[in-house]
Amino acid sequence: MDAIIYTRDDTEYALFKGVLKSEARLIEVKRAELNGHKRYDHGYDVVVIALEGAEGMEVVLEYSQRFSDTNVIWVTSDPYFAGTAMRNHIYDFIQRPYEEDRFIQSIRDVIPRCPNRTVWRIPAGANKQESNPV
Repeated sequence: MDAIIYTRDDTEYALFKGVLKSEARLIEVKRAELNGHKRYDHGYDVVVIALEGAEGMEVVLEYSQRFSDTNVIWVTSDPYFAGTAMRNHIYDFIQRPYEEDRFIQSIRDVIPRCPNRTVWRIPAGANKQESNPV
């Protein structure tokens, strides 16, 4: 199982990664580089997008159109994007400010929907013996 997180906030990234690691078994979590060039070359099991405005909507729409099996969780302070989320079949829409428990529940609910939830994905170039969980 694998996930990617889009956020500019280091504290929020640590929270999201910690929840994903504690709630989902066998998960590889990555942080998306936000350097102006976004790559959408992989359909993750879970994508957490915590970006505001047009940038957040751009990433949400790319994942929902390119990878329909990806479970997108969109975190934003703009309640008007909820309609966009519903029209594009986003798994969950979380409006800021939010309680940590709200995000935890979203992750707990999404895990059964992930077909690869019991599969460990070996990162490219990693030694299989080092990456397999014990």
